[in-house]
Amino acid sequence: MRTVDELLAAQKSALRENGALNYRQRQALLRALAQMLRQHGTALSEAIARDFGRRHLRETEIYEIYPLQAEIAYVLGHLRNWVRPRAVHTRWPFLPARSLIIPQPVGVVGIIGAWNYPLLLTLLPLISAIAAGNRAILKGPRLAPQAMTLLAQTLRDVTSEDTIALVQGSPDVDHAFPGLPFDHLIFSGATRTGRVIARAAARNLVPVTLSMSGKSPAIIQRDYPLAAAARSIMAGKLVNAGQTCIAPDYCLVATDQCDAFIARAQSATLSLYPHWADNPDYTSIPNGRLWERLDGLLQDARGKGALLWQPSPAPAWPDGAQRPFPPTLLWNVRPGMKILEEETFGPILVILTYDDIQEALDYVRDHPAPLALYYFDRDQRRALRHCKGIAAGGLTINDTIFHVAQPGIPFGGIG
Repeated sequence: MRTVDELLAAQKSALRENGALNYRQRQALLRALAQMLRQHGTALSEAIARDFGRRHLRETEIYEIYPLQAEIAYVLGHLRNWVRPRAVHTRWPFLPARSLIIPQPVGVVGIIGAWNYPLLLTLLPLISAIAAGNRAILKGPRLAPQAMTLLAQTLRDVTSEDTIALVQGSPDVDHAFPGLPFDHLIFSGATRTGRVIARAAARNLVPVTLSMSGKSPAIIQRDYPLAAAARSIMAGKLVNAGQTCIAPDYCLVATDQCDAFIARAQSATLSLYPHWADNPDYTSIPNGRLWERLDGLLQDARGKGALLWQPSPAPAWPDGAQRPFPPTLLWNVRPGMKILEEETFGPILVILTYDDIQEALDYVRDHPAPLALYYFDRDQRRALRHCKGIAAGGLTINDTIFHVAQPGIPFGGIG
């Protein structure tokens, strides 16, 4: 098995000898990736379930396999136009010369996947890299070893490692990978890790695309039906047990409606997951460290005066293969609690209150720009007017999550 340095050298050598991928080669590779997903999608979903301890196969199909297949179909439908040179205006003294913008591949792209959606967040950047004519080396997330082992095998059936290669994550690989002289580096994950990766890439002046998560808010206007808002927010919160970068992290509700919203959110949670601990539809937390982190956030908040509701208390899961964490509502949350200072990344919804809608808007503006913003309002014109003043990576009005399913809308954060 070749090292990452050897794979990078081999891909750069292949680039020098054979050039970038042409239009036909890109088409063929994308179609081969689609065929791989059709043929091995179930096996990959089963491997992810084993890595998580418990995750329903349909959840992986809906949120990873199908979006990848849809993205490939979208790219194949537009690729011919994307690769064509584009004529632009030429000033009259230079006529009859022509001015063209010619799309060019950058070379070899490094891609660092994320464990929460190990297929989607590893292969989605790969689809873009291949569509642009590049070669790529993928670094699989360490928390998805079984899925990445199978993915590496299936990718070798698609093409040679001189075009696409996947290396398993390990402490040594994780440390070395972002410091390699790629022509571009793509990372999905936590902001703290993104800073480390950007510094490492800067030593070689490697351009970096960072897709980093954060605390995505849901704002509920006073006149919006609370039951409908609660259903949408809890559905978006509990997908993958909250281990989703665009999951609603906290919601802002009018102070005099807080108790009513909590009751609606409780009903929505029980409707979605009447039994969570042994429910095969409810995803586990992959390891004890992440489970204990979530429990620590709750203990810190409760110790400082926060109140919480869970369908049933969380048992200890020190050594079990399955570590589900209970759906949790948390309110009476105050500054100084850790849960307001870092992304939750679990099935805990923080409920904050406002007396005036401007107070809610200012709260969001005064914090780092979120990856996603959710706004619930009967008046969509008012909603758009309010949201225009908030920097966010994406926006869904009167629902959650769904903006990422639209191929024509860019996905990413602010920065």
